Amino acid sequence: MLLLLTLAFLAGPTCRAQEIWGNNAGTYFSIRGEEQGEIKAIKIYLTILKHIMGIQLQFGKHWSSVYGSPTANHKELRLEDGEHIIKVRGKVGLCLNSLTFITNKGNQVLFGDNNGRSFEDSGGPDKHLVTINGMLSKGLCIVGIGFDWRHASENGVSTKPQTEPVTIPNTSKEKTESRDKDKNNGDGGNDKDDDDDDDDDDSNVRKNKNSNDDDDDEEEDE
Repeated sequence: MLLLLTLAFLAGPTCRAQEIWGNNAGTYFSIRGEEQGEIKAIKIYLTILKHIMGIQLQFGKHWSSVYGSPTANHKELRLEDGEHIIKVRGKVGLCLNSLTFITNKGNQVLFGDNNGRSFEDSGGPDKHLVTINGMLSKGLCIVGIGFDWRHASENGVSTKPQTEPVTIPNTSKEKTESRDKDKNNGDGGNDKDDDDDDDDDDSNVRKNKNSNDDDDDEEEDE
């Protein structure tokens, strides 16, 4: 009889006082740990009647405490890299009956018994879930729930590239400009041939040819 009176006191119209969906009476809780990283997993503990009795979040590699009461009947949602919760639907009665988490990759996972008065919450465009708060009746169930939504930049997540583009200097252009500068100075540089090295190969070839021509002239005179 006392249990029924307690639940009747907690029961009431669905409301959202202080960002709480469901019943705004009981013991308030707020799951802390977002400084450890983004939400990577959610574990929901259920009663025999499949009402939600406890909630636990994994931030990065660290699990939070269980808020509410742990039970043997629990279910877990694990998020992939880059996957975030962008919307939550639920049903409430005397307890929080169900939660459905929807991700940016189109996945939907239902926890609990999908009966009761409906609610839906989201942070709007470009926001995702970073933590959960709520109201609980100790030893009974969670009776109300709220959600904290933030932009990625507010949660320490950058969407910008991590490295800046690197510019590689064009050394061939600098070499060409250096040769043009030498020609403009009037000496044409030490290299008078048409290839890309610094040796005057063409000049040496012309000298050898002229020497051979002189030898041929001397032989003809004899």
